[in-house]
Amino acid sequence: MLSSKKLKALQKYIDIIEINKGKTIGEICNCLSGHNHEHYKKGASGLIVENLLGLTNNGSPLADLAELGVEIKVIPIQLNNLKVKEPTQIKMINFLEVAKETWETAKIRDKIETIFWIAYGVPKNLETRKNESQDKYILLDWFIDVPDKEKQKVFKEDWEFIQSYIVQGKGDKLSCSMGTYIEPKTKGKNNKDVTPAPDGKGGIIKVRRRAFYFKKNYTNNNVVSELDFSGIKNGKS
Repeated sequence: MLSSKKLKALQKYIDIIEINKGKTIGEICNCLSGHNHEHYKKGASGLIVENLLGLTNNGSPLADLAELGVEIKVIPIQLNNLKVKEPTQIKMINFLEVAKETWETAKIRDKIETIFWIAYGVPKNLETRKNESQDKYILLDWFIDVPDKEKQKVFKEDWEFIQSYIVQGKGDKLSCSMGTYIEPKTKGKNNKDVTPAPDGKGGIIKVRRRAFYFKKNYTNNNVVSELDFSGIKNGKS
């Protein structure tokens, strides 16, 4: 259950999203910077929404609003089918650190106990059937996610399964097919982008960098299903 303290603290962010719902990322960006951005790098839309809220992407292992224990996640929704475009990153996996944690001390918990989700829509070009450019993405809605005990139980099971591979020195055997709600997805450009991990025998090996991600089935069934798409014509584009 969301406490009144957290809700009051989040109200200013909710108000910002409500005021800007229906605007394109390009329009929001222009208001923030005062000039047009013709080129958007991958992930720019999420950063622009964070800037709209007055937040900075600092890569902290703690929740974005650490004093409240609230994580803020910005996710793209495909408007042609109202589904998430991709899994959502939770945090990078520090293999050496995770191997020494228990679920009770796991740092990932700071990121998944209360999540303020903000969704933007990704329209398709009706002629090319390809996604429109990021400046045409549309700010849609928000949802405060406080996973209940049953969901937290699944998080725990997923985390412990992933951790067991790491402890056994099988960090290079992790797969994004693992987990019900959380998966260990690779990060970096190629298999040369590696990081230290336990070898299961007291030593260290190098494995592909990975991060914990919310699986698409979690966000589709527990977040997207709670969003209001009434502001989008027919809910689709």
